[in-house]
Amino acid sequence: MNINKHLESYLKRYKQNSARVYKSDISKFMKHFDDNIYDLTEKDIESYFSTVNISQKARTRKISVLNNFFQYLESKDRHFKNPIVSGYGKLQKYQGHYNQTDKFKYDLEKWALSLNVMPVTIETYRYHILQFFDWYMDNPKSITFDKIKRYQKYLERKYKPSTTWLKIVAINSFLKYCLGNKASSVIQIKNLKLTPPKKDKGYYNVLTDNEMKSLLMQPDQGSMIGARDEAILYLMCGYGLRANEVCKLKFGDFERMRVDNQQKIWIRDRKGRAGGRAETAIILNGNSLIAMDNWLKKAGLRPDKDQPVFHQFIYDFQKEQNVPYKRLIKEKIPLTVRTIEHIVERYVNQACLSSDFKISPHALRHSAFTLLAREGVELIDLKYLAGHQNISTTMIYIHSVQSYNDHVGLHNPLNKI
Repeated sequence: MNINKHLESYLKRYKQNSARVYKSDISKFMKHFDDNIYDLTEKDIESYFSTVNISQKARTRKISVLNNFFQYLESKDRHFKNPIVSGYGKLQKYQGHYNQTDKFKYDLEKWALSLNVMPVTIETYRYHILQFFDWYMDNPKSITFDKIKRYQKYLERKYKPSTTWLKIVAINSFLKYCLGNKASSVIQIKNLKLTPPKKDKGYYNVLTDNEMKSLLMQPDQGSMIGARDEAILYLMCGYGLRANEVCKLKFGDFERMRVDNQQKIWIRDRKGRAGGRAETAIILNGNSLIAMDNWLKKAGLRPDKDQPVFHQFIYDFQKEQNVPYKRLIKEKIPLTVRTIEHIVERYVNQACLSSDFKISPHALRHSAFTLLAREGVELIDLKYLAGHQNISTTMIYIHSVQSYNDHVGLHNPLNKI
Protein backbone atom coordinates (compact mmCIF):
# COMPACT_ATOMS: atom_id res chain seq x y z
CA MET A 1 0.00 0.00 0.00
CA ASN A 2 1.28 3.44 -0.91
CA ILE A 3 0.70 5.29 2.37
CA ASN A 4 1.96 8.67 1.13
CA LYS A 5 -0.37 8.60 -1.85
CA HIS A 6 -3.38 7.74 0.29
CA LEU A 7 -2.39 10.35 2.84
CA GLU A 8 -2.25 13.15 0.27
CA SER A 9 -5.63 12.10 -1.08
CA TYR A 10 -7.09 11.95 2.43
CA LEU A 11 -5.84 15.42 3.41
CA LYS A 12 -7.58 17.05 0.45
CA ARG A 13 -10.79 16.74 2.46
CA TYR A 14 -9.60 19.37 4.93
CA LYS A 15 -8.64 23.01 4.96
CA GLN A 16 -4.96 23.83 4.68
CA ASN A 17 -4.31 24.51 8.37
CA SER A 18 -6.11 21.37 9.55
CA ALA A 19 -4.47 19.27 6.83
CA ARG A 20 -1.02 20.43 7.98
CA VAL A 21 -1.71 19.35 11.59
CA TYR A 22 -3.24 16.00 10.55
CA LYS A 23 -0.31 15.26 8.25
CA SER A 24 2.13 15.90 11.07
CA ASP A 25 0.26 13.62 13.49
CA ILE A 26 -0.05 10.75 11.01
CA SER A 27 3.51 11.07 9.69
CA LYS A 28 4.97 10.94 13.21
CA PHE A 29 3.08 7.77 13.95
CA MET A 30 4.09 6.09 10.69
CA LYS A 31 7.72 7.00 11.35
CA HIS A 32 7.47 5.41 14.80
CA PHE A 33 5.78 2.29 13.43
CA ASP A 34 8.07 1.83 10.42
CA ASP A 35 6.69 -1.60 9.48
CA ASN A 36 4.23 -3.23 7.15
CA ILE A 37 0.94 -1.34 7.47
CA TYR A 38 -1.02 -4.59 7.18
CA ASP A 39 0.64 -5.84 10.37
CA LEU A 40 -0.55 -2.88 12.44
CA THR A 41 -2.26 -3.93 15.73
CA GLU A 42 -3.81 -2.41 18.85
CA LYS A 43 -0.58 -3.00 20.74
CA ASP A 44 1.29 -0.82 18.26
CA ILE A 45 -1.15 2.02 18.92
CA GLU A 46 -0.85 1.60 22.69
CA SER A 47 2.95 1.38 22.45
CA TYR A 48 3.15 4.60 20.46
CA PHE A 49 1.04 6.64 22.88
CA SER A 50 2.93 5.30 25.88
CA THR A 51 6.04 7.05 24.51
CA VAL A 52 4.38 10.38 23.69
CA ASN A 53 4.63 12.97 26.48
CA ILE A 54 1.59 15.17 25.75
CA SER A 55 -1.52 16.35 27.56
CA GLN A 56 -4.57 14.11 27.75
CA LYS A 57 -6.51 16.51 25.54
CA ALA A 58 -3.81 16.37 22.83
CA ARG A 59 -3.63 12.58 23.16
CA THR A 60 -7.38 12.27 22.58
CA ARG A 61 -7.18 14.48 19.49
CA LYS A 62 -4.27 12.53 17.99
CA ILE A 63 -6.07 9.22 18.51
CA SER A 64 -9.09 10.62 16.73
CA VAL A 65 -6.91 11.77 13.79
CA LEU A 66 -5.34 8.32 13.42
CA ASN A 67 -8.69 6.59 13.77
CA ASN A 68 -10.25 8.67 10.99
CA PHE A 69 -7.28 8.09 8.68
CA PHE A 70 -7.31 4.32 9.27
CA GLN A 71 -11.03 4.25 8.56
CA TYR A 72 -10.28 5.98 5.26
CA LEU A 73 -7.58 3.40 4.42
CA GLU A 74 -10.01 0.63 5.29
CA SER A 75 -12.47 2.00 2.75
CA LYS A 76 -9.75 2.12 0.06
CA ASP A 77 -8.09 -1.24 0.67
CA ARG A 78 -10.17 -4.27 1.66
CA HIS A 79 -7.04 -6.06 2.90
CA PHE A 80 -6.39 -3.39 5.53
CA LYS A 81 -8.26 -3.44 8.86
CA ASN A 82 -8.39 -0.48 11.22
CA PRO A 83 -6.72 -1.68 14.47
CA ILE A 84 -8.41 1.01 16.59
CA VAL A 85 -11.59 -0.40 18.07
CA SER A 86 -14.11 2.44 17.86
CA GLY A 87 -17.39 2.93 19.65
CA TYR A 88 -18.44 4.51 22.96
CA GLY A 89 -15.69 4.16 25.57
CA LYS A 90 -13.52 1.95 23.36
CA LEU A 91 -10.91 4.61 22.64
CA GLN A 92 -10.19 4.96 26.34
CA LYS A 93 -7.66 2.13 26.30
CA TYR A 94 -5.41 4.28 24.09
CA GLN A 95 -6.02 7.42 26.12
CA GLY A 96 -4.96 5.94 29.46
CA HIS A 97 -6.91 4.87 32.53
CA TYR A 98 -9.77 7.00 33.82
CA ASN A 99 -7.69 8.40 36.69
CA GLN A 100 -5.16 9.66 34.14
CA THR A 101 -7.67 11.53 32.00
CA ASP A 102 -8.74 15.15 31.88
CA LYS A 103 -12.30 13.88 32.40
CA PHE A 104 -11.32 12.59 35.83
CA LYS A 105 -9.76 15.94 36.76
CA TYR A 106 -12.88 17.73 35.55
CA ASP A 107 -15.17 15.37 37.49
CA LEU A 108 -13.14 15.89 40.66
CA GLU A 109 -13.32 19.68 40.33
CA LYS A 110 -17.08 19.72 39.74
CA TRP A 111 -17.65 17.22 42.57
CA ALA A 112 -15.62 19.38 44.99
CA LEU A 113 -17.65 22.48 44.06
CA SER A 114 -20.88 20.60 44.78
CA LEU A 115 -19.90 19.99 48.43
CA ASN A 116 -20.73 22.22 51.37
CA VAL A 117 -17.89 21.17 53.70
CA MET A 118 -14.54 22.46 54.86
CA PRO A 119 -11.63 22.41 52.34
CA VAL A 120 -9.73 20.00 54.59
CA THR A 121 -12.65 17.54 54.37
CA ILE A 122 -12.70 17.84 50.58
CA GLU A 123 -8.97 17.12 50.44
CA THR A 124 -9.41 14.07 52.68
CA TYR A 125 -12.21 12.76 50.48
CA ARG A 126 -10.19 13.54 47.34
CA TYR A 127 -7.28 11.45 48.65
CA HIS A 128 -9.59 8.46 49.25
CA ILE A 129 -11.14 8.82 45.78
CA LEU A 130 -7.72 8.96 44.11
CA GLN A 131 -6.68 5.89 46.07
CA PHE A 132 -9.76 3.99 44.88
CA PHE A 133 -9.26 4.82 41.21
CA ASP A 134 -5.57 3.92 41.43
CA TRP A 135 -6.85 0.49 42.45
CA TYR A 136 -9.83 0.32 40.10
CA MET A 137 -8.57 2.40 37.11
CA ASP A 138 -11.77 2.07 35.06
CA ASN A 139 -14.48 4.75 34.78
CA PRO A 140 -17.42 5.13 37.22
CA LYS A 141 -20.01 3.83 34.75
CA SER A 142 -18.47 0.36 34.82
CA ILE A 143 -18.41 0.07 38.63
CA THR A 144 -20.61 -2.67 40.14
CA PHE A 145 -21.50 -3.60 43.71
CA ASP A 146 -19.28 -6.71 43.48
CA LYS A 147 -16.28 -4.51 42.64
CA ILE A 148 -17.06 -2.20 45.57
CA LYS A 149 -17.31 -5.28 47.80
CA ARG A 150 -13.90 -6.47 46.58
CA TYR A 151 -12.41 -3.07 47.33
CA GLN A 152 -13.93 -3.14 50.80
CA LYS A 153 -12.20 -6.47 51.52
CA TYR A 154 -8.96 -5.02 50.18
CA LEU A 155 -9.27 -2.07 52.57
CA GLU A 156 -10.16 -4.22 55.56
CA ARG A 157 -6.89 -6.09 55.22
CA LYS A 158 -4.96 -2.81 55.56
CA TYR A 159 -7.03 -0.44 57.71
CA LYS A 160 -9.22 -0.23 60.78
CA PRO A 161 -13.00 -0.64 60.25
CA SER A 162 -13.63 3.07 60.91
CA THR A 163 -11.04 4.06 58.27
CA THR A 164 -12.61 1.69 55.77
CA TRP A 165 -15.98 3.29 56.51
CA LEU A 166 -14.58 6.78 55.81
CA LYS A 167 -12.98 5.73 52.52
CA ILE A 168 -16.19 4.10 51.26
CA VAL A 169 -18.22 7.19 52.27
CA ALA A 170 -15.84 9.36 50.22
CA ILE A 171 -16.22 7.09 47.18
CA ASN A 172 -20.00 7.13 47.62
CA SER A 173 -19.97 10.94 47.59
CA PHE A 174 -18.07 11.01 44.28
CA LEU A 175 -20.24 8.32 42.67
CA LYS A 176 -23.38 10.23 43.62
CA TYR A 177 -22.04 13.17 41.60
CA CYS A 178 -21.00 11.00 38.63
CA LEU A 179 -23.94 8.57 38.50
CA GLY A 180 -26.78 10.44 40.19
CA ASN A 181 -29.59 8.17 41.39
CA LYS A 182 -27.83 5.08 40.00
CA ALA A 183 -25.11 5.40 42.65
CA SER A 184 -27.30 3.87 45.39
CA SER A 185 -27.76 0.66 43.39
CA VAL A 186 -24.02 0.46 42.67
CA ILE A 187 -22.50 1.03 46.08
CA GLN A 188 -25.37 -0.24 48.32
CA ILE A 189 -23.95 1.17 51.57
CA LYS A 190 -26.37 -0.81 53.79
CA ASN A 191 -25.34 -4.13 52.26
CA LEU A 192 -21.65 -3.45 52.88
CA LYS A 193 -22.27 -3.63 56.66
CA LEU A 194 -19.61 -1.04 57.42
CA THR A 195 -18.53 -0.09 60.95
CA PRO A 196 -18.72 3.70 61.37
CA PRO A 197 -16.47 5.58 63.80
CA LYS A 198 -17.67 5.81 67.38
CA LYS A 199 -19.67 8.93 68.12
CA ASP A 200 -18.21 11.43 70.56
CA LYS A 201 -19.88 11.43 73.97
CA GLY A 202 -21.68 14.66 73.09
CA TYR A 203 -23.80 12.66 70.68
CA TYR A 204 -25.45 10.91 73.61
CA ASN A 205 -25.62 13.80 76.09
CA VAL A 206 -27.70 16.92 76.38
CA LEU A 207 -27.46 20.32 78.02
CA THR A 208 -29.77 21.42 80.81
CA ASP A 209 -32.35 24.13 80.22
CA ASN A 210 -30.25 26.66 82.14
CA GLU A 211 -27.11 25.77 80.19
CA MET A 212 -28.91 26.35 76.89
CA LYS A 213 -30.31 29.67 78.13
CA SER A 214 -26.83 30.72 79.25
CA LEU A 215 -25.42 29.82 75.83
CA LEU A 216 -28.07 31.89 74.03
CA MET A 217 -27.26 34.93 76.17
CA GLN A 218 -23.58 35.04 75.15
CA PRO A 219 -23.61 36.69 71.66
CA ASP A 220 -23.50 40.50 71.61
CA GLN A 221 -26.79 41.48 69.97
CA GLY A 222 -25.47 44.96 69.24
CA SER A 223 -22.67 43.78 66.92
CA MET A 224 -23.20 42.35 63.46
CA ILE A 225 -21.28 39.14 64.12
CA GLY A 226 -23.04 38.73 67.47
CA ALA A 227 -26.44 39.14 65.79
CA ARG A 228 -25.50 36.47 63.26
CA ASP A 229 -24.31 34.05 65.92
CA GLU A 230 -27.39 34.54 68.10
CA ALA A 231 -29.71 33.73 65.17
CA ILE A 232 -27.66 30.62 64.38
CA LEU A 233 -27.73 29.41 68.01
CA TYR A 234 -31.52 29.86 68.17
CA LEU A 235 -31.95 27.72 65.04
CA MET A 236 -29.90 24.91 66.59
CA CYS A 237 -31.09 25.17 70.20
CA GLY A 238 -34.72 25.93 69.36
CA TYR A 239 -35.33 23.75 66.30
CA GLY A 240 -32.50 21.21 66.34
CA LEU A 241 -31.15 22.16 62.91
CA ARG A 242 -27.96 20.42 61.83
CA ALA A 243 -24.88 22.57 61.23
CA ASN A 244 -24.93 21.90 57.47
CA GLU A 245 -28.64 22.82 57.31
CA VAL A 246 -27.87 26.21 58.87
CA CYS A 247 -25.08 26.70 56.32
CA LYS A 248 -27.37 25.95 53.37
CA LEU A 249 -30.18 28.34 54.33
CA LYS A 250 -30.93 30.85 51.56
CA PHE A 251 -33.33 33.75 51.20
CA GLY A 252 -35.35 31.68 48.75
CA ASP A 253 -36.16 29.30 51.63
CA PHE A 254 -38.22 32.00 53.43
CA GLU A 255 -41.98 32.16 52.82
CA ARG A 256 -42.81 35.57 51.36
CA MET A 257 -45.70 36.31 53.74
CA ARG A 258 -45.75 36.15 57.54
CA VAL A 259 -48.76 34.82 59.42
CA ASP A 260 -49.55 36.09 62.94
CA ASN A 261 -46.03 37.49 63.16
CA GLN A 262 -44.50 34.10 62.42
CA GLN A 263 -42.02 33.27 59.66
CA LYS A 264 -41.95 29.91 57.88
CA ILE A 265 -38.59 28.69 56.55
CA TRP A 266 -38.12 25.59 54.40
CA ILE A 267 -35.18 23.31 55.21
CA ARG A 268 -34.12 21.83 51.87
CA ASP A 269 -32.48 18.54 50.97
CA ARG A 270 -32.56 17.15 54.49
CA LYS A 271 -30.48 14.17 55.44
CA GLY A 272 -33.41 12.36 57.04
CA ARG A 273 -36.00 12.99 54.29
CA ALA A 274 -39.00 12.81 56.65
CA GLY A 275 -41.97 11.01 55.15
CA GLY A 276 -40.18 10.65 51.83
CA ARG A 277 -39.99 14.44 51.45
CA ALA A 278 -36.77 16.20 50.57
CA GLU A 279 -37.72 19.26 52.65
CA THR A 280 -39.54 20.21 55.85
CA ALA A 281 -40.47 23.55 57.38
CA ILE A 282 -39.83 25.34 60.65
CA ILE A 283 -41.78 28.35 61.87
CA LEU A 284 -39.83 31.11 63.59
CA ASN A 285 -41.57 33.01 66.35
CA GLY A 286 -40.79 34.61 69.70
CA ASN A 287 -37.10 35.03 70.53
CA SER A 288 -35.91 33.08 67.48
CA LEU A 289 -37.75 35.42 65.11
CA ILE A 290 -36.47 38.50 66.98
CA ALA A 291 -32.91 37.17 66.68
CA MET A 292 -33.32 36.45 62.95
CA ASP A 293 -34.82 39.90 62.28
CA ASN A 294 -32.00 41.54 64.22
CA TRP A 295 -29.42 39.74 62.09
CA LEU A 296 -31.10 40.49 58.75
CA LYS A 297 -31.46 44.18 59.67
CA LYS A 298 -27.78 44.49 60.59
CA ALA A 299 -26.53 42.39 57.65
CA GLY A 300 -28.44 44.43 55.05
CA LEU A 301 -28.03 41.69 52.46
CA ARG A 302 -29.74 41.82 49.10
CA PRO A 303 -32.44 39.14 49.40
CA ASP A 304 -31.68 37.20 46.22
CA LYS A 305 -33.18 33.71 46.27
CA ASP A 306 -29.79 32.01 46.05
CA GLN A 307 -28.07 34.34 48.55
CA PRO A 308 -27.06 32.49 51.76
CA VAL A 309 -28.78 33.87 54.87
CA PHE A 310 -25.54 33.74 56.88
CA HIS A 311 -22.12 34.83 55.68
CA GLN A 312 -18.50 34.80 56.77
CA PHE A 313 -16.55 37.57 58.51
CA ILE A 314 -12.86 38.38 58.18
CA TYR A 315 -10.59 40.25 60.58
CA ASP A 316 -9.65 43.76 59.41
CA PHE A 317 -6.27 44.64 60.94
CA GLN A 318 -6.70 48.36 60.22
CA LYS A 319 -10.11 48.55 61.89
CA GLU A 320 -9.04 45.90 64.42
CA GLN A 321 -12.37 44.12 64.20
CA ASN A 322 -14.25 41.48 62.24
CA VAL A 323 -15.95 42.78 59.09
CA PRO A 324 -18.15 41.08 56.47
CA TYR A 325 -16.13 39.06 53.97
CA LYS A 326 -17.29 40.99 50.87
CA ARG A 327 -15.74 38.71 48.26
CA LEU A 328 -17.45 35.60 49.64
CA ILE A 329 -20.74 37.50 50.01
CA LYS A 330 -20.56 38.64 46.37
CA GLU A 331 -19.79 35.09 45.23
CA LYS A 332 -22.64 33.81 47.43
CA ILE A 333 -20.38 31.39 49.30
CA PRO A 334 -22.19 29.93 52.35
CA LEU A 335 -20.80 29.30 55.79
CA THR A 336 -18.94 26.04 56.41
CA VAL A 337 -19.77 23.43 59.03
CA ARG A 338 -16.41 24.15 60.64
CA THR A 339 -17.42 27.81 61.10
CA ILE A 340 -20.58 26.69 62.91
CA GLU A 341 -18.46 24.44 65.12
CA HIS A 342 -16.20 27.39 65.95
CA ILE A 343 -19.23 29.55 66.82
CA VAL A 344 -20.58 26.94 69.25
CA GLU A 345 -17.14 26.38 70.77
CA ARG A 346 -16.58 30.13 71.26
CA TYR A 347 -19.81 30.71 73.20
CA VAL A 348 -19.54 27.49 75.18
CA ASN A 349 -16.20 28.75 76.48
CA GLN A 350 -17.60 32.24 77.00
CA ALA A 351 -20.49 30.83 79.07
CA CYS A 352 -17.99 28.73 81.05
CA LEU A 353 -20.00 25.59 80.35
CA SER A 354 -18.18 22.43 81.31
CA SER A 355 -19.20 18.82 80.93
CA ASP A 356 -17.77 15.34 80.54
CA PHE A 357 -18.69 15.43 76.83
CA LYS A 358 -17.97 17.74 73.92
CA ILE A 359 -20.69 20.36 73.49
CA SER A 360 -20.93 20.18 69.72
CA PRO A 361 -23.62 21.36 67.27
CA HIS A 362 -25.01 17.83 67.35
CA ALA A 363 -25.23 17.96 71.17
CA LEU A 364 -27.35 21.10 70.74
CA ARG A 365 -29.59 19.18 68.32
CA HIS A 366 -30.15 16.43 70.90
CA SER A 367 -30.73 19.02 73.60
CA ALA A 368 -33.36 20.82 71.49
CA PHE A 369 -35.43 17.69 70.88
CA THR A 370 -35.13 16.54 74.49
CA LEU A 371 -36.31 19.95 75.72
CA LEU A 372 -39.29 19.88 73.33
CA ALA A 373 -40.19 16.35 74.46
CA ARG A 374 -40.16 17.50 78.09
CA GLU A 375 -42.56 20.27 77.11
CA GLY A 376 -44.99 17.67 75.78
CA VAL A 377 -44.38 17.91 72.01
CA GLU A 378 -45.60 14.71 70.35
CA LEU A 379 -43.01 12.27 69.02
CA ILE A 380 -44.51 12.35 65.52
CA ASP A 381 -44.10 16.14 65.43
CA LEU A 382 -40.49 15.84 66.58
CA LYS A 383 -39.88 13.30 63.83
CA TYR A 384 -41.04 15.83 61.23
CA LEU A 385 -39.00 18.66 62.78
CA ALA A 386 -35.87 16.49 62.90
CA GLY A 387 -36.28 15.40 59.29
CA HIS A 388 -36.16 11.71 60.19
CA GLN A 389 -37.60 9.00 57.98
CA ASN A 390 -38.01 6.49 60.82
CA ILE A 391 -39.50 7.42 64.17
CA SER A 392 -37.08 5.04 65.90
CA THR A 393 -34.28 7.40 64.87
CA THR A 394 -36.06 10.28 66.58
CA MET A 395 -36.28 8.23 69.80
CA ILE A 396 -32.48 7.96 69.82
CA TYR A 397 -32.28 11.75 69.89
CA ILE A 398 -34.64 12.12 72.86
CA HIS A 399 -33.01 11.52 76.22
CA SER A 400 -34.66 11.14 79.60
CA VAL A 401 -37.72 13.41 79.73
CA GLN A 402 -38.36 12.65 83.39
CA SER A 403 -37.91 15.24 86.11
CA TYR A 404 -37.76 15.19 89.90
CA ASN A 405 -41.23 16.77 89.99
CA ASP A 406 -42.91 14.09 87.89
CA HIS A 407 -40.74 10.96 87.96
CA VAL A 408 -42.45 7.79 86.74
CA GLY A 409 -41.83 6.15 90.13
CA LEU A 410 -44.12 8.67 91.81
CA HIS A 411 -47.10 7.08 90.06
CA ASN A 412 -46.40 3.61 91.44
CA PRO A 413 -48.86 2.92 94.31
CA LEU A 414 -46.12 1.05 96.17
CA ASN A 415 -44.16 4.30 96.45
CA LYS A 416 -47.01 6.41 97.78
CA ILE A 417 -46.68 7.34 101.46
